[in-house]
Amino acid sequence: MYDGTTTRVIHARELKDPYDIKTRVRQGCLLSSFLFLPAVDYIMRRVTEGKQHGIQWTLTSQLEDLDFAGDVALLSRNQQQMQEKTATLNTTSKSLGYNINKNKTKILRLKTNNNRSVTVENEDLEDVASFAYLGSTINKEGGVEEDVKKRIQKARQAFLGLKKISFSKII
Repeated sequence: MYDGTTTRVIHARELKDPYDIKTRVRQGCLLSSFLFLPAVDYIMRRVTEGKQHGIQWTLTSQLEDLDFAGDVALLSRNQQQMQEKTATLNTTSKSLGYNINKNKTKILRLKTNNNRSVTVENEDLEDVASFAYLGSTINKEGGVEEDVKKRIQKARQAFLGLKKISFSKII
């Protein structure tokens, strides 16, 4: 995964020559988050800076994106703005050596009939009726019924898994 990876450092306001990365951190390592999150923050600032393409959040502010670790949700009012954000996300990510996984990237359209595709490198991203983000199910109707049903089902399964222990005569 990391073979042939290089990096560059800015020192004294000068971008130094690339050099090979010889030592790595593994996924789950505390250092991994420390090194990855600033990159995600930089990328998302480039995607959203100077734009008002999100959804109205408060009277004076827009919500442009949701991101937690490597999970990112871009928010836009229309397809054109989403395409712009997606293209900027792709080019900025690539400039840092990151790639968008097109198979994991989905488009969820809320309360719209617009079905023009959103693309990454001329490949259409898949439109879905619902998807899970950080454990919550979001659907195209904007409701929470599906998410609540899934949470109840998970709780039921957990309870049934404890049934033998709960009703044990030994305990």
